[in-house]
Amino acid sequence: MKVIVNGILKVSFLSVIIFSSCTKYSKQGNLLIGWASENITPDGSVSLQGQYYERISEYVQSPLDATALAMESVDGSGNKEQAIMISVDVVSFSDGLQDSLRKVLKGKMEGFDLNKLFLNATHTHSSFDTGIESKDRAMLLDKLSNVAVSAWENRKPGGISRELRYAVVGHNRRVEYADGSTEMYGSTGREDFIGLEGPEDSGVDMLFCWDMDKKLTGIVMNVACPAQVTESKYYVSADYWSEVRTYLNNTFPGNVHVLPQISAAGDISPRDLSRGYKAGEPDMWDVPGVVEIGKRLAHVIDEACPDARSNIQNQVVFKHVVKNINLPTRKYSKEEYKKALAIVKRIRSQEPDDPNSPETAWNRFLKEIEENEKVKGYGPWDNKLSDFGIVKKQEALVQQYEEQEQHPFYPVELHVLRIGEVAFATNPFELYMDYGFRMTGRSKARQTFIVQLSGGDGAGYLPTKRAITGEGYRGYSAMVNKVGPAGGQVLVDETVNLINSLWETE
Repeated sequence: MKVIVNGILKVSFLSVIIFSSCTKYSKQGNLLIGWASENITPDGSVSLQGQYYERISEYVQSPLDATALAMESVDGSGNKEQAIMISVDVVSFSDGLQDSLRKVLKGKMEGFDLNKLFLNATHTHSSFDTGIESKDRAMLLDKLSNVAVSAWENRKPGGISRELRYAVVGHNRRVEYADGSTEMYGSTGREDFIGLEGPEDSGVDMLFCWDMDKKLTGIVMNVACPAQVTESKYYVSADYWSEVRTYLNNTFPGNVHVLPQISAAGDISPRDLSRGYKAGEPDMWDVPGVVEIGKRLAHVIDEACPDARSNIQNQVVFKHVVKNINLPTRKYSKEEYKKALAIVKRIRSQEPDDPNSPETAWNRFLKEIEENEKVKGYGPWDNKLSDFGIVKKQEALVQQYEEQEQHPFYPVELHVLRIGEVAFATNPFELYMDYGFRMTGRSKARQTFIVQLSGGDGAGYLPTKRAITGEGYRGYSAMVNKVGPAGGQVLVDETVNLINSLWETE
């Protein structure tokens, strides 16, 4: 009898411990949040990415960062959900960088499912190559590994709040003319200029993260404009995100992080093409534009922060779905192939025998850039309508046509998350803005963060049907693409279905 009583007492005592622990955790909430950042600026000069031509950096205008946000939740039944998002100040990823990172991290993060880690690029054109041959790839993988592990180990109970504000950052960059042609950064002073091809989005979606004392620990900021004010300069730069980081460091106590995300913005840049600089806007091709956009984003943080602090949620629904999908690739007609082949033959037939001759298409292209940089106050300084600019794309079209039957689908790793009333959805493209509108419009989430150039290697532009339809030159970003409008709609439908499935019980 005594043994039985002791057993009952032990069980009761253990039950009290478990109940007390659960009660304490419930009061804290169900969300663990961890942050970490690493400086990923290479030593010495680097070959800056993002243009047809090579630019060697001469100095560092602002440091490059990788920032990680780790989240984990446990529901009442003990089921866990988790994610690690890492934003990286590079133009894009290549040669399986995300998969390589997962291999490096294997065995380093106990309890974490590495499939629920994903990267996104800020698309700064003032950063280094991430490819397998890059001298900086090993450094980058080491820093990304460190930042992922640190964020995971830094997890502590916390809360979130969502806010939406507005700041003018991006503008449509595809200029339309009366003859049906479209040109990226085309002149808006021509008599046949009839308008800009697509929309713009000034919304800034923000997810504020807090500790249990209501101290701000970091902000996820989702902006529909790539970080490419400095896209043609000769220095290393994190672009406008460097100004946001400086603002946070100077304004809030402790180490407050920002995790930058670029929304659907394949047809967007930081430049108001129709007004130009007639009204005195800061130079959106150099540091003054970086500073100006930083101020605009700092203003929306200032405006949103008090409301965010008063609406913190510690108990939230957290779900993360990873799905591999196949998108139909863009197909080209025989007529398009023949036309492209004729253009290639015409330009290549005029090439000098000596590849070092100043009269090659490539060297004439470089010479024009050099001359433009001396006399033009604003970019672009390269000419995509030069012989080299034309033949580069036409050769790509010829190759894609000749191989298109071998590649009917393009594989995409899609991440969709629900964090409270917010949805996140990734894609690896420079996604034209209209696709983002289709997703947010149909989403059941209160706010939907579309994250482009994310979840794998950069897959190039994904243009709309409007962008590729019409007479004349349609702009190089819509000319040759791995995935076209048909695949874009499949991406929209798959994304929306996954998002809304996370709200099915409500």
